[in-house]
Amino acid sequence: MGLFDKILGGKTEQTDVPDLEEIMQSSEGDAVSPPADFYVKRLDLRNEGDVDLVIKELTTKNVIILNLLPLSKQPNRLKGIISKLKVHAGRSNGDIALLSNEMVIMTPANVKIVKSKPKAKAGSTIIE
Repeated sequence: MGLFDKILGGKTEQTDVPDLEEIMQSSEGDAVSPPADFYVKRLDLRNEGDVDLVIKELTTKNVIILNLLPLSKQPNRLKGIISKLKVHAGRSNGDIALLSNEMVIMTPANVKIVKSKPKAKAGSTIIE
């Protein structure tokens, strides 16, 4: 599209990007029939009390996706809570991994997360 097309209102290029939020909302939601053996649940990590809720959910064999955004402005508090959750994951033979800077996934006992190593940048060497 050229400059004159923009000024004169020529054809505009539009890419059809599907609205994934709308597509996801149109699915069944929380209605599970028949009940499942375990669930994947998303929880917001707001304070230390939420750690108990996470541990309770993990003991009932649910996979937890934690939203860290509510505590992102309190990094020291967030680090302490994540440390507690890492200790619990180690003791219970579960696992924990970072999905993004705002999301963590935790798994119950005997469920492991495959973690990939970060790829080396061009020109750097990896020492093992």
